[in-house]
Amino acid sequence: MKTLILFIASYLSISLSCLAIPQNFGGNLFGATFEPRIINEDFTDDLIAAPVWINNKLPGTWKSIPSLDGDEVKILSVNPMLFGRHSISVYANEEKGKLKSISILYLDSEKFFNQTKTTTNTQDIKSLKREFKKTYETIESSINKALYKYTKHRPEESFVGQTDFLRNTYNDYKYGDLTLRVSAKDGQNICLIIMRSEDVSKTYLSSETTKLVKRERRKQLQQNVQVRESGDIKINGIPMFLQGQRPYCAISTLGMATHYLGLRLGTDALAAGAKFRYFNTAKGSKMLDLYRAAAEESDAVLQRGRSFDFDRAQKYIEKGFPIVVWRRYSHKRNLLHSAAAHGAKLPELTPNDRLTWPTSKDAPGHASVITGFNKKTGEVIFMESWGEHARNKRMRAEELEATSYATFYFKI
Repeated sequence: MKTLILFIASYLSISLSCLAIPQNFGGNLFGATFEPRIINEDFTDDLIAAPVWINNKLPGTWKSIPSLDGDEVKILSVNPMLFGRHSISVYANEEKGKLKSISILYLDSEKFFNQTKTTTNTQDIKSLKREFKKTYETIESSINKALYKYTKHRPEESFVGQTDFLRNTYNDYKYGDLTLRVSAKDGQNICLIIMRSEDVSKTYLSSETTKLVKRERRKQLQQNVQVRESGDIKINGIPMFLQGQRPYCAISTLGMATHYLGLRLGTDALAAGAKFRYFNTAKGSKMLDLYRAAAEESDAVLQRGRSFDFDRAQKYIEKGFPIVVWRRYSHKRNLLHSAAAHGAKLPELTPNDRLTWPTSKDAPGHASVITGFNKKTGEVIFMESWGEHARNKRMRAEELEATSYATFYFKI
């Protein structure tokens, strides 16, 4: 990186080997997956036609899907031919009723391997990797050739992102007032993004965030803090990123925290930055590098502690700054924390209760976003990347301090 994220020096001695990468718990709670049907009709001209971008009139039938921040995301009900190839899925993103972009997904590593793998022995995995690489190269080449033929122009290489770790490069083809952007993330996916050229930016920060100086950003974040008569002090406005069946809790919680700070990077883009590959495991990923880069892209300071510090956390929450905690997970304790979100009382802090806390290194790792606290009751309020039902969960601060092994404090 050209510049380093500011760390507290005393925490630099925490080695990567001592940190277990949080894995997947909770599952995908969207309900049944929507699978568009394949058709041989060509929608290329329909999606770049002027009425689509002037009058926001999308061709065909679209289905709305859950989204963030008032944006509306729709998925096309069919997978047509687009620039000479069948798509996997086509998404339209609208902001306040105005079409902002259309994304055409041609290849996705997770979908590819889930559909094609038959067994998990080493030989089959190697064979699938070779098959994916060949498919990736074929699709990338054919899409670029089709765009060159269609636009009659060679692409311009562009980039988005300020850090070496998260900067992405693209092939941009100009077509009238539109930019046709090929996003090819090696080992991950191939996507074509259609947008107005006037909306092209070199930063991941939202346009609203880039207009604010830091003093204004801090004031805006502090306005999200709500103080209740019960003594709860809580941050409002942190979005929900669903991790689904993937080992993405550390990525989803990072995405939730940084999206709240103004960063506009989805979980797939963050996963690509962390070097996730192929199968449902976080092994080999560069998660700490990802956290540092995401903070820098957010124009924020990231400080990392070993275990959760309740006193320190209160100061951050009161200012509207989010906290991500990696901790040891227990299904039985999770049931108690979930029940507490609906008014149930947490168990008394006794030696016998402490024995049920998941403090062993053999316990699975998990990541949560700390959204509030109650100093009178000594409780922490947090959320998981499992769906709206996983907000406002509660546990005693002592339990989180005992079961956590890495804490990430963000501030502007």
